[in-house]
Amino acid sequence: MKISAVITSRNDNYGGQLNERATYCFNSAIDTFDEVIYIDWNSPTHSLLYDIKHNINFKGNFKHIVISPEIASILTNNDPQAQKCCEVLGRNIGLRRATEDYLVSTNIDIIHPRREDLEKLIQQMKKMKENYMKN
Repeated sequence: MKISAVITSRNDNYGGQLNERATYCFNSAIDTFDEVIYIDWNSPTHSLLYDIKHNINFKGNFKHIVISPEIASILTNNDPQAQKCCEVLGRNIGLRRATEDYLVSTNIDIIHPRREDLEKLIQQMKKMKENYMKN
């Protein structure tokens, strides 16, 4: 079983301590998932990853996509009312590029479970689905 994770965020320190939270998030995602796709959406100066890349334990399963403010504006039809971090569009871009069997869409605030625990959960969900389909 192969699992992709899509993480969308913006370098604006929303919620405080963004660098610390993102470091934990990325390192746990890299350990848990076969593929991690980080979409940096509409960061005002530069991608969050550039600030913390020396703290990340990259393993070759990490993809980084930057959607600049200029492109974000085009993708939101130059609508001044569009959210600064339009997660829906960012997630869709990441999900379209995911290559694995299962897809997880998550946030920068999440510390991901251990791989073994995630696989157990997926197996439980499969059994629940099978039981539901029988009834």
